[in-house]
Amino acid sequence: FDAYYYYGRPAFAAGDIEKSVELWRKAAEVPREDFESPLLQAQPLRKLGRLEESAAVNREAVRRAERLLDINPFSARVLSFGAGALSEDGQADRAMEWARRAEQLYPDDMAVIINGACLRARMGLKDEALDLLERVLNKGWGKKDWIENDPDYDSLRGEPRFKAMMSNLK
Repeated sequence: FDAYYYYGRPAFAAGDIEKSVELWRKAAEVPREDFESPLLQAQPLRKLGRLEESAAVNREAVRRAERLLDINPFSARVLSFGAGALSEDGQADRAMEWARRAEQLYPDDMAVIINGACLRARMGLKDEALDLLERVLNKGWGKKDWIENDPDYDSLRGEPRFKAMMSNLK
């Protein structure tokens, strides 16, 4: 799992989208409770235009995330990251509920904040997304190469605030 999952992240960040799809597919086959690999795999599949395949693995990510929250309803990672999968599945209200719950429970967790910003950017809530991003990106947190390839940020790319934050990242 670790080899596939963690190799998929730099492959995606480097723009090797096909490789990231395959690596995350393999990672998702190892521990069946892992929700992150199918969620991550759905993103590059969308970017490649393979929408039906993306929707199917995203639904699997939602199913796995729900099961994990049944076990631990306070998991920051599942709530914040899973919110994106819910949004992609057309469950916008539920996605915002999960994201807000994570933000209330873990207001200083960088991943929670970034995931909340991505969710809001996808939902067209640009000002909210930029406010959250400013909390982390202006501190030098965040990975520029990832953000440059992540379609979640597409709605923000023309925004002057976003451009200024990106210029500060290495």
